[in-house]
Amino acid sequence: MKSLRRLICFLLLGLIAVTLIAACNTARNTRVTNTRLTNIHVTNDQLQVGNCRVIGHEFGETCVPLKPQRIVALNPDTILDPLIALGIKPIGYTSDNVGGKEIIGSVSLDDVAGATNVGKSDQPSLEQVFMLKPDLILATKYHPYPLLSAIAPTVVVPSPNFDVPANEAFFKENLRYIAKVLGEETKAEKILDRYQKRIEDLKQRLGNRLSQIKVSVIYYIHGLVYTPAKNYDATADVLIDLGLHYKLPPSGKSFSIESVDEYNTDILFIINLERKPLSFFLQHPIFSRLKAVKNNRAYLVPLERWDTRGILGANQILDDLFKYLPENP
Repeated sequence: MKSLRRLICFLLLGLIAVTLIAACNTARNTRVTNTRLTNIHVTNDQLQVGNCRVIGHEFGETCVPLKPQRIVALNPDTILDPLIALGIKPIGYTSDNVGGKEIIGSVSLDDVAGATNVGKSDQPSLEQVFMLKPDLILATKYHPYPLLSAIAPTVVVPSPNFDVPANEAFFKENLRYIAKVLGEETKAEKILDRYQKRIEDLKQRLGNRLSQIKVSVIYYIHGLVYTPAKNYDATADVLIDLGLHYKLPPSGKSFSIESVDEYNTDILFIINLERKPLSFFLQHPIFSRLKAVKNNRAYLVPLERWDTRGILGANQILDDLFKYLPENP
């Protein structure tokens, strides 16, 4: 067994060395961009060469098999979520660790039954990825692209960016990009159409109250609060799609708990990173003075469902909004 592992590692290192040399030679001819997803397009409108399509991404171009069968997804939110939504199960995936608990975003374990967990999303195991013999790796810019591309064709999926304006919600752009990589654009549009229909259904159910409800969403951890940002977190984008009065934050900033008065709205959703019970907030001297807490309209919502940048997560947020927004939840 040890000799087999040494052989595998030797072969992998050899592949990596070859790829690094090739990467150095081609880097001069590759224009690396740092734009939002809307500015990263499939080359020549999904140019097909032989048995693959050429996909442009932040680190260059990749020839993707027309029908990849062995996909490894290295991020739960921006890769695994849209893959599962499109009905595609990868052979390998990564997970995150929050509060000592392994989570895969808004994807259920049943959705990845039989697939292999290849490590944490910020540090996947290259050896495990290699052993799976993938024909396509979907990664982010934070992963070691030259090393991964030595194993299999690798596409770098764009990440959300606070600094560059977007035409629409990131989770929608993200789904469309993954669908374009895999040639599933029609299916993606049907998924987004179903999402929009659910938005319209909830609007109709709320009626005139929609223009009157004021909603806040906060993350809470170690005495700090911050709120989801539009065109980044699906939570904010779903609330905006509904047309609710939503307290928008300064992007990427957190505040001490004393600032929670800024979120004194009719309804308060709390994404509790410390997994404290609701009683902690109901009895807290600062939270307890908020209108939503006094009126029993403060709700703890699961991190796994609400801290999301994927279409599956957006629909799970909608599930909770159907549950909590009506007057008598």
